[in-house]
Amino acid sequence: MTTPSLKLDPYACIDEVPLHRVRGNQLGILLSVIATIAAQQYWILLLPLAVQLVGRAYGVRYNLFVRALSPLLPASAKTESRELLRFNNLLAILFLAVALLGFALGIETLAYVSLGMLTAAVVLALSGFCLGCFMYFQWKQFLARRRLRKS
Repeated sequence: MTTPSLKLDPYACIDEVPLHRVRGNQLGILLSVIATIAAQQYWILLLPLAVQLVGRAYGVRYNLFVRALSPLLPASAKTESRELLRFNNLLAILFLAVALLGFALGIETLAYVSLGMLTAAVVLALSGFCLGCFMYFQWKQFLARRRLRKS
């Protein structure tokens, strides 16, 4: 009698997400921003916004950028905390939404500043420094100091 082989879902990330999957998402955002600027077609930003919203709602396994780009990157044993990734995901959604709103309302300065901030954060993250993680840490420190002052 043979035992059925268990097939694990490689995209099932409970608490930690492998770094190559994180990098796949970041690369997808960066390529979308580059395509948007190069083509001067601002509706392209709807793609990364939709991908980030779906990923936030349903998890990394439904993130199109992770599915398409992470297999092209070398697998990594390093991981990132899901809590930090959710915060970074929220920042990406915010920057993309503000950029789209800026372009839609004709406030191109706002749109380009938002895209610039998003691009800087993604390039830094791909280079190894997580700006969103740093911001999250500072936020948690602020909340902890505030709690200590109240007690």
